[in-house]
Amino acid sequence: MPSGASRAICLMNEVFRASLDCDNQMPLRPGVLEALTRSLEEGGNPMSRSGRGLRARQRLEDARDMLSEILGAHRSEVWFVSCGSEANTWALERTVMRGGLPPRAVFVSPLEHVSVLSAANARSRREGMPVLSLPLAPSGKVQVDALRTLFPEPPFLVSVQWANPEVGLIQPIEEIGRIVQEKGGTFHVDFIAAESFVPVRFRDLPVDLLTVSSARWGGPPGIAALLLKRGGRILPLIEGGGQEDGRRGGTQPDFLAAGWESALRHWKENREEEMARLTGLTRDLSRWVVRELKDVRIAGERGERIPGVLNILVHGIDGQAALSLLDAKGVEVGTGSSCSRDSLKVSHVLSALGYPAVESQGSVVLSMGWSTTDREVLLFREVFGGVLDRLRSLAPALKSS
Repeated sequence: MPSGASRAICLMNEVFRASLDCDNQMPLRPGVLEALTRSLEEGGNPMSRSGRGLRARQRLEDARDMLSEILGAHRSEVWFVSCGSEANTWALERTVMRGGLPPRAVFVSPLEHVSVLSAANARSRREGMPVLSLPLAPSGKVQVDALRTLFPEPPFLVSVQWANPEVGLIQPIEEIGRIVQEKGGTFHVDFIAAESFVPVRFRDLPVDLLTVSSARWGGPPGIAALLLKRGGRILPLIEGGGQEDGRRGGTQPDFLAAGWESALRHWKENREEEMARLTGLTRDLSRWVVRELKDVRIAGERGERIPGVLNILVHGIDGQAALSLLDAKGVEVGTGSSCSRDSLKVSHVLSALGYPAVESQGSVVLSMGWSTTDREVLLFREVFGGVLDRLRSLAPALKSS
C-alpha cells in the first residue's frame, strides 16, 4: 500500500489532470455538448424540405450568420468544411487565379501547417509551377521588405499562417496582404491559431481566403470553414450534390454547426477575461521557465506571439519521452504540431527557425485555452523539474547504447 502522501498524490492525479495540450484537443465550452445532443436527437438533413430538415437547415445557417458576424464577413463568403486541413487544401489546390490562368508560383512560409505545404506541392506537380519559400527574419517574421522584388507578375498564390500554433509566432498579415494585393496575387491565410485572440473584419482585410476551425474556439471537432471573398472563384474539392451552394458536396453536419455556434456565443461573452487570463498565465510561466530551469529556452522568444502557447526547448532530451512521463503524472502536453506527432522527425517549424536538432528533439509544447486554470499550470511546474532530472539522468546511458 502506498504511504499517506503517495496515496494523496495518486488520488489527486486520478481526479485532476492538467490539460495543457489544447492545440491537439481544446475542451468543449459550456453548452456545446447540450447543443450537439439536442440537434442529434431531433435529426433532420439540411437539404430536406421536411419540417425537421428545415430546422436542421436553420441550425446550419444560424452558425453561418454567427461566424460571419464575428469575422466581419458576408454570410455568402462562409463555406463549411470538415476541418482546417480540408479548408487549407481546398484553398491551395482549387482556387482559380485572376484571369483564369494557372499561378506562376505558389509562395508559402517554411513555418506553414503540413496541409498547406502538401497542397502547394500537389498543385505544383499538377500544374508545373514552383513552390517558393518566403524569407524569414531571425525572429521568425516574414521579411516584408523583400516581397516586392520576390513576387513575380500575376497570377501567383501566397499562403501564410496568421499565428503558428507550435511556437505562437504572429505574422504581419495585413502588411503582407497589401503587397500581395498591389502585385495582383491571391492571398490565403490560415487563421486557426489566432482566431480566438485577434479581432478581424474579413471584408476590410487584404486577404482573399481565410481558414477557421470550430475546435480551436472550444467547439466540436469535425467542422471548419473557408472564407472566400465575394468575386473570388474556387473549384469544388469534393464533388456531390447542391450542398454549400454546390461548392462542397457531402451531407452538412448541422449538429456540429449548432455546437460551433454555442461555442462562439460563450466566447463572445468571455473573450476579454480569457485573453487577460491567458496573457497572464503565459507571461508568468515564461518567467518561471527562464528563472528556474537550466539548459532550456523558449522557441520564438524574439518574435511577437499569441498568448497561450509556450514551446520549451530542452537540450539533450527526447520530447516524446517527456510527454509520456508528464502524462503519467497527470499533465498533458504536446511536442510539435498536432498533425505530426506520429513522426519521429524533428519539427520542420523549429528547423526553419534555425534551432539545432539536439534542442528541437527536446521540444515540450504547452498550449493553453479558455478552460486553463492556475491549478493546471501549477501542477506542471511541480512535476516538470523532476521529469527533466529523470530524462537527463538517462542521457549518458542512451548515448552509449
